Amino acid sequence: MLLLLALAVVQSLSIWLFIEERSDSIHAALAKDATSRVLITAHMLDVSEEDRHAAIIGMAESFDFRLSINDSALSDMPNAIPLKFLNKHIHSVFATPNQRSFRLALVEGEVMPPLQADWNHDEDGDPSQLAVSAELQDGRWLNARIDTGGPPWQWAWPALTSMLLTGAAVFIVVWILVGRISRPLWMLAENAEKLGLGNPIQPVNSSGPDEVRRLSTTFDKMADRITRLLAERSTMLAALGHDLRSSITAMRLRLEMIDDAETHERMGYCLDEMQSLVESALALAKGADNAEPLASVDLGQLLSQLVEELRETGGNGSLTVTEDFVVQIRQASLKRALRNIADNAIRYGGEARIILRGTKDTAMIIIEDDGPGIPQHERERIFEPFVRLELSRSRDTGGTGLGLSIAKMAIESNGGSLTVENQSKGGARFVVSLPAI
Repeated sequence: MLLLLALAVVQSLSIWLFIEERSDSIHAALAKDATSRVLITAHMLDVSEEDRHAAIIGMAESFDFRLSINDSALSDMPNAIPLKFLNKHIHSVFATPNQRSFRLALVEGEVMPPLQADWNHDEDGDPSQLAVSAELQDGRWLNARIDTGGPPWQWAWPALTSMLLTGAAVFIVVWILVGRISRPLWMLAENAEKLGLGNPIQPVNSSGPDEVRRLSTTFDKMADRITRLLAERSTMLAALGHDLRSSITAMRLRLEMIDDAETHERMGYCLDEMQSLVESALALAKGADNAEPLASVDLGQLLSQLVEELRETGGNGSLTVTEDFVVQIRQASLKRALRNIADNAIRYGGEARIILRGTKDTAMIIIEDDGPGIPQHERERIFEPFVRLELSRSRDTGGTGLGLSIAKMAIESNGGSLTVENQSKGGARFVVSLPAI
């Protein structure tokens, strides 16, 4: 569109310059002919009797060439525009030793009195009239008005047709070229979005310019490496978790053989913390694992089940549904993410108030609590792994710091987003946005 706009501007400017040049050429041709006729007629009027003047003027006039004898020159009228670009040329053409005085001008609009009655004849409706005034021997002026016919718009039609044909040709060529570039780029963008959500992707067909083909090939290789890396990480964490679980279980069995109560309690506490860290690491791996298939889920029913589970475990949870939504998600991973957020709200705020609302295209799950809120400078950092705002690191006052990281990863893998803000009355508000079907 920018290319066509630039082309239209340049072509319009060319047409305007062309019309101006044609107008000047027409004016020059008319001025030469009119000046010649006016000078010849003025000479015949000077050498003839007064009673023959009307007949001479009648013979000299034509359809678009009108003559009259007046006391003033038409070229001296207020609405007359001197044609400086023509005056010098015309005077040089008709220069003679005893050349009479004559002037040229372009009169815009109707001719003013005292010439109104004789000169208000504009057959084609064009307000522009070429005026040539020649001084007679008796001091009066022979005034000629020549109808210029207006700007030569008929000459512009070929240029306009050429501009349309050129624009059409440019549009077709650019459409084809941009299509060759944009199609693989569009597929590349689709694959990038799928890769970010953990969905399987199809290799992009290498087509278009060299740079686009190279970009497509490089992206496919990068996507393959990332997919293999994530799979290897999940496998490694699963294997590590399995081995650690076995070791922790064995240590718990040995722990029961220790008679010292204090040592038994401290080692049991350490094993509990290790068990929690292992379970959190495995949960983090599951959050990055997108093997679960997508399914259409009723968010209202999902949140109702979540609130019931919270209450069964002694948590204080409530649900308000202003409008129900159906979304395309991985149900287990999203439910796990929402539970992590709700557990945090209950742990630090005493209650998890869950609200489901949104717009036609977006479902919003809002989880509010009555806790101390989250400082502005910490609202991005709390989603990082192993970050806790509670600095005591005690197992009694907080977890491992992976809950929100897992939640954010799982929500983003479902095509949504997670943000946090403080309520005006105090407490934190977590907002989960998901694309609705």
